[in-house]
Amino acid sequence: MNMNESIYNLIPEQYVPPNKSTLYRSKFPGAAPANKKPSASMGQPHTVVDAAQFLKKGTSGVATVRNPAAVGVAMRSTEKMKPTVPRRDEKPVMGLISQKNYITANAVDNILAVPKKPQSREVNYLAKQDYGLVPKYLDRVKGQISEEYKMIEEMQQSSQPQNEDEIDMLTDDERSKLLDGLKANWAQVNKDYQQLSFTLDTPAKKQRKEEFERTLEQIENDIKKLSKKFVFIHAAPNY
Repeated sequence: MNMNESIYNLIPEQYVPPNKSTLYRSKFPGAAPANKKPSASMGQPHTVVDAAQFLKKGTSGVATVRNPAAVGVAMRSTEKMKPTVPRRDEKPVMGLISQKNYITANAVDNILAVPKKPQSREVNYLAKQDYGLVPKYLDRVKGQISEEYKMIEEMQQSSQPQNEDEIDMLTDDERSKLLDGLKANWAQVNKDYQQLSFTLDTPAKKQRKEEFERTLEQIENDIKKLSKKFVFIHAAPNY
């Protein structure tokens, strides 16, 4: 139980205002100093301002759209781009009824109309600009072929002997000896070729098989050339 409770505490106390502190006053004088800058915006005014000469609309020197003289461009066109909205008393004419019979008019127009000619979709190749002319790529190919033939002829002429004294014909004995030697070589190479294994599991075996095949083909070509009756060779030069 609080012993400070009392019925007298219900009586409101009288309000006593607090004491005010003394007003602050600066120790410096309130007048503007003598060394004040002319551009300063605070303090006492340093120029006399005429209240009647204030800035008016459109008289600014800054470039604005409202002042085209300052911008340096022509004034915007004031013509209206769209028609004005009709006024309240401008009512459209309504209730017009046409006496035209559109069904009959369409029928007459179709009867009197000239029929259109059908457009042909077939391509007329005879009307082409290059019809009947040789294509350019054929001329280019013909030129390349003629150059190749010319080069081959020059190579053949350079390889052929100039004099008949440089050409000799093999006798039958010489030709037979060469044929016997070629056939013996072919038999030996073919024997080695037949002894190769069937499995070519290594690159060396595959390369050896290809070498045998090339050698046999070359020997067969030589035998075919020497099998002719007349065989001509280049004579060795005498130094």
